Amino acid sequence: MYFWLNGKEMKADTLRIDLIDKIVHADDRQVQEIYGWIADYFNKKESAQEWEMLPELYQKLITQSLQEADAGLGITFDDATQKLRDKHGLNG
Repeated sequence: MYFWLNGKEMKADTLRIDLIDKIVHADDRQVQEIYGWIADYFNKKESAQEWEMLPELYQKLITQSLQEADAGLGITFDDATQKLRDKHGLNG
């Protein structure tokens, strides 16, 4: 099986070797973080089940946010960051 990584086609075995190399050379904090990601990935439930587990308020807020974004009512990250900096008198 082949995958695309950074614009290059790579075999699954090549990706495995690359991942192992990155883990071997990671510091202790990075290894813990990587382990958390991998454990979460393999222990995750179906995304539909996760959605159903969210409180109804969160579901409504997420749905509203997606609708607003689809309607073009969102702002860019840079604009939001600038507004926060202006509001709180922070330098950027």
